[in-house]
Amino acid sequence: MISASVEFTAFTMTQDSLSFDQLPGAVMSLTALVKELSREVCELRGQLAALNENSKQSVNFIGIDRACSILGKAKSTIYALAREGKLPAYKDPGDKEWKFIEDELVNVVKGNKSVSKIQSFEDMEANLRKGTRPRNWAK
Repeated sequence: MISASVEFTAFTMTQDSLSFDQLPGAVMSLTALVKELSREVCELRGQLAALNENSKQSVNFIGIDRACSILGKAKSTIYALAREGKLPAYKDPGDKEWKFIEDELVNVVKGNKSVSKIQSFEDMEANLRKGTRPRNWAK
């Protein structure tokens, strides 16, 4: 059956029109091709569903309350950051509730650690020995 559809496809690529006598063969070829494509689509959907199930099992989604405790921020702040795309957050189509992945939020917290603007005692001592003050001394 596939060879018939391949022959028909090759035929239609070289000619723009079919005669009335060629129509039954063309319909049969197209029907076979549609059936084969339908089987392939069903198979691909099954593979995709299996992949989605595997990926869902390895991801630990959490709700807004847990996200608040991890980030130490209010719900409104977290919602705003999620809407702006500044915080990794997910929504299922048609769902109102935001979901978060715990590991991603922990990485955000680790990545946003700021370096202290206050000089260490050793840095202050080194500046005094040089006889200079740091540029932001007056600030």
